[in-house]
Amino acid sequence: MSIVFECRDFEGRRVILWLNSWRHILAKRPWVYEHRAKIIEAVEKPDMVLEGKLGELLAVKWFKGLLDGVYLVVVYRTLNGEGFIITAYPTKKMERLRNRRRLVWKRP
Repeated sequence: MSIVFECRDFEGRRVILWLNSWRHILAKRPWVYEHRAKIIEAVEKPDMVLEGKLGELLAVKWFKGLLDGVYLVVVYRTLNGEGFIITAYPTKKMERLRNRRRLVWKRP
């Protein structure tokens, strides 16, 4: 498998975006292609990290210039000290998402 990029999350763990996950993201949201750097930024410098329903992590970051202002949610799973990105999507429904998930970390 090919690596599209790798970065570090809020705890310093290596997080990889594999080519198959990148294709999955682009198939649903082709506009994300131009914003790959924002996915990296969301993982490396999130506003908050939430716990998913199945133990995955949701790195959440507000971007004013992205789609007229949205939160970008990057979903990734960690295993043996490393992570891999599953998907990424925009949302304006942050309060709803926040109320349904446990807060793992918040930027001070």
